[in-house]
Amino acid sequence: MACGDISWWRAPDFVGLLQRHGQVEHLVVQFDFLVQPQRDGRAEYSLPGASKTQNGQTGFADIVSIATGEIWEIKSEKLEDNAVKEAVWYVDKAKLACSPNWRAGTSFTTKDGTGIVYRLEGNGNKAELVARQGRAGAVIYFWRINGRKQPSLEPFFAWALRQQIVSDYFSTGQTLQPIPGSKAPNDFPPGKFKPPRLLPGGCIPQLNKFLPTLTKSVQTTCAQTVFENGAVAILLEASVFNAIVGPSIVAQQMGLMQVKPPASTEKLYKEAMDALAVAEKTARVLAVVIGIEVVLGLIILGGIELAGGAFVFACEATPVAATAAVTTEGLIGSLIAGVRASQALRAVVAAGAAILVFAIPRESMADEGTPVAFDVSVPKLKVLKPSEVTKWRVGQSTTIDGAEWIVAGIAKTLPDPAP
Repeated sequence: MACGDISWWRAPDFVGLLQRHGQVEHLVVQFDFLVQPQRDGRAEYSLPGASKTQNGQTGFADIVSIATGEIWEIKSEKLEDNAVKEAVWYVDKAKLACSPNWRAGTSFTTKDGTGIVYRLEGNGNKAELVARQGRAGAVIYFWRINGRKQPSLEPFFAWALRQQIVSDYFSTGQTLQPIPGSKAPNDFPPGKFKPPRLLPGGCIPQLNKFLPTLTKSVQTTCAQTVFENGAVAILLEASVFNAIVGPSIVAQQMGLMQVKPPASTEKLYKEAMDALAVAEKTARVLAVVIGIEVVLGLIILGGIELAGGAFVFACEATPVAATAAVTTEGLIGSLIAGVRASQALRAVVAAGAAILVFAIPRESMADEGTPVAFDVSVPKLKVLKPSEVTKWRVGQSTTIDGAEWIVAGIAKTLPDPAP
């Protein structure tokens, strides 16, 4: 098996799993890590020759960051020494079999920075699973009940918490192959993390031509893989969704009346398209600053399309010189400023990522039909656990940070191929 082979589960080493996977808490930490796009993370990363139970066989590191070359082992707090020892083992094997750039991880943080990877409240109690960076190579976790750290949990309480995690991450009806020698709720196999795909019918029709870009966007800017039977919801700002979908609905409802758009609207979009066409030819790179030091450019791919009331262009992020000079005047300047200011974009873009950018022209108050700026937006991606998938559907509205977003598509993992 090669370095980082995602299909490792097809020939699992159950003896190794009992040592490697541990409790269900382990899975929750992996999930939280994988939805941090800047890490380019992997779980159960295969390393030739690194098995601790079968000499010379493949071993599996708990989590790794492709972006930084870090490797971690996940253990309960009391087993930190073991985690450090195993991480060093994997780093040594990775340097031999994969590349010399691997090292024991020291930069672990949770997705939201709070340290909490799972929270459950009920019957007047609040349980929180906390994970943090330990010594180099170790991610350690513990439970906090009603704000107090617990060195251990009462057996009945531990069982209830872990059973709830299993129900969240393993959907009803999923066939599980229990690990021999382990008892419920810890007898499930380690999770399968798979690349999600956006299939025909999985998004609004107006975006069908962008399926390849959207799929690549999900796989490169959200997480390389999501948990089996999970999904990724593709969210558009309500104004963008309505600009794309609204015109087609109006056309269907009023088509027999031969309603034509006002001349000012035709002029607005013609002038906006002319400006974008010039930008595409003269400056195909829109500079984006991520953090303080990293500068990326969004290269426009495949031209600019008009979908309903929004211009849509597929882009790919590539490193550019920090001194890259791009005009900031006029319409194109507003487009660049909008791209740079997009919080959703800054949260997900990394080198090699794909992204769709939506630009809606804003007309002058003084001169009707004349575009003066672009309102820029990019999709927001939300990873869904298996238990959440049935609760999300295309067209559903949700509020995030006080703004309305609407589901435009859902990318799902595919079942294993027949043997």
